[in-house]
Amino acid sequence: MNIKSERDFINMDDDEEFVSNIEVQIPSQPMVLNIYNVMASAYSGINIDLDWFVESFGNTYYEPCEFPAARVDIQHLESNSIVTMSVFSNGKLQATGGATVAASKVSMKKLIIKLRRLGMNKAKLLNFEVHNIQAVVDAGFPINLRLLCSNYIYVDYEPERNPGAKIRIPPDYINDKECNPEYLHKKTLASQYNNGSKLKIEIVTLTVHFSGKIGMAGARSINSLDKVLNYIKPYLIKSRLT
Repeated sequence: MNIKSERDFINMDDDEEFVSNIEVQIPSQPMVLNIYNVMASAYSGINIDLDWFVESFGNTYYEPCEFPAARVDIQHLESNSIVTMSVFSNGKLQATGGATVAASKVSMKKLIIKLRRLGMNKAKLLNFEVHNIQAVVDAGFPINLRLLCSNYIYVDYEPERNPGAKIRIPPDYINDKECNPEYLHKKTLASQYNNGSKLKIEIVTLTVHFSGKIGMAGARSINSLDKVLNYIKPYLIKSRLT
């Protein structure tokens, strides 16, 4: 199958008591979310001949023995990011690499517009859905991971296997009246035994490093990332290395 040698870009446009008792030392810089990857999907509403797609777009990568979709890069200037689109023969679209949700959605719309210009008049963007937003945060101070395990007991930390401490939090339950670490942990465990008849609940996984760098993954919205970061922030501050 044809593999283009150059991949150009498409340039188209008790918990409350705990928190109150913390002596909060504000970091020199605020904890800011830096999103680096949005994974999303949608449907084009049409079947797509991928051989035709490769010939018509001219800047695609398609090797069916490796992956059953054609890949094309779309540049999103506003976010200064490159969205990699996977196009399947059944019309499904998958986007990765966008720095914002808007970058992923706009890139899909650009792809649909080009399909229409090439004669696929029934193409349209359907069922756009965000599956995973990945971000990094700098706490602004080093973190004592063993102390973090004491302050927030539901931490997965095995330094001999992984230098980062993992915390899983379901953002939908943070505002519940009975919310505390144990409550959130039970909700997280319950999601692992979901029988598949319902949409799996959203779980944000934080990977906290000694340096203060924190990776976040699993969110379906920016709001979820903000909620989780604001919830865990007092525990991070209390675990600050002094």
